[in-house]
Amino acid sequence: MQEEAPSTPRQRQIALAVLLAGVVCMGMGQTIIFAVLPPLGREIGMSDIQVLSIFMLSALWWVLTGPLWGRRSDFYGRRPFIMVGLSGFAVSMTAFATVLHFGLAGALSGALLYALLLLTRSIYGVIGSATPGAAQAYIADRTPPERRTAGMSAFSAAFGIGAMVGPAFAGAVVAIDPLAPLYAVAAAAAGCAAAVGFYLPERTPPKERTPAPRLSPLDKRIRHLLIYGLATGVAMSIPIQFIAFYLIDRLGLEGKDALQLVGVALSAAAMASLFSQLVLVQRFNLPPKTLMRVGPILICVGHAIVALSTDLGPLVFGMLLSGLGGGMIGPGYVGAASLSVAPDEQGSAAGLSNAAGASGFIFAPFIGSFFYSIAPGALFIATAAICAACAAYAFLERKFERAAPAVISDVAETEIETPI
Repeated sequence: MQEEAPSTPRQRQIALAVLLAGVVCMGMGQTIIFAVLPPLGREIGMSDIQVLSIFMLSALWWVLTGPLWGRRSDFYGRRPFIMVGLSGFAVSMTAFATVLHFGLAGALSGALLYALLLLTRSIYGVIGSATPGAAQAYIADRTPPERRTAGMSAFSAAFGIGAMVGPAFAGAVVAIDPLAPLYAVAAAAAGCAAAVGFYLPERTPPKERTPAPRLSPLDKRIRHLLIYGLATGVAMSIPIQFIAFYLIDRLGLEGKDALQLVGVALSAAAMASLFSQLVLVQRFNLPPKTLMRVGPILICVGHAIVALSTDLGPLVFGMLLSGLGGGMIGPGYVGAASLSVAPDEQGSAAGLSNAAGASGFIFAPFIGSFFYSIAPGALFIATAAICAACAAYAFLERKFERAAPAVISDVAETEIETPI
């Protein structure tokens, strides 16, 4: 087959912009759901545990299917799976918003409403999980080892931009219609899926090769990173899932006021996370071990402040510190996992890394509900303790000190020269 002409720098810039725009949409949708659903759930008569179970089931599907999508992208290319994930995300958001609309209108209620919300949100977990692993592997394919963590932070930063804009956008338009931001982000994601098809060509087709052994989560090269990702994922997902309930119950907020202030808290955390990814990770090119040690310490301090506060100002500041630390953790362990495996395992490693972090959303409802039943503040004391343990693990586990194997460097240096 005749090789296509190498892409120009302009084409590569457009390709990366299109890819990251899709990731921004996913980040917006994630935090919009977390900001909108808790108050709306109470309005349509759902219990708090029902609301949390919707998040949990979606995360469970994400964990189960994400590694499978990532592995397939190693053999069939990244672009098809990026498109599939964005399309699934758009369908899920549209269907989820429509079911909520009928619930608010009184046309749906009870068990049927709950089942349809579970079903439509599960589409995001099953199909939407195709995008992150393929997108991160696409970046890893084109990034030399010494810039791998910084490259991964571009993905995290794009998601962080969406996470920052999402709740603020939802809070701004809630007076018009509480479901308008869900429909808007779904339409944007559909547009990005189409743009990926046109502007994200893979000039080098996937190489034919004998299927490699499945990358196991127990593989000694990455298992310590997956343990770390799971533990920090729990600590970071509990506040995201409970912050709306926390502000409503701790500050006595109601309705639209709650949604707007939840947006402020989540936006503060996302903005700090974005600063970590764009400045601390990208500009200073901090190594994974530093990110994985400092990140949980900042979250620990931030959550301790939230636990001791009853005023909005300290609560937002605590969430800001939490976001600053969270922005370090993701690029740290995902980048370290990428550096620990061979080039033809990048999709699998990205899928497993994402699954480890997403697993936090499975356990968060159970752990969070237990501590929340004791006292709202106990929730953040528990997550602060988890982060303190994660920081200690990152300092004491010798595997965090390991550098990437030299053979990976040689291959990656060649890969970066391959045209997009």
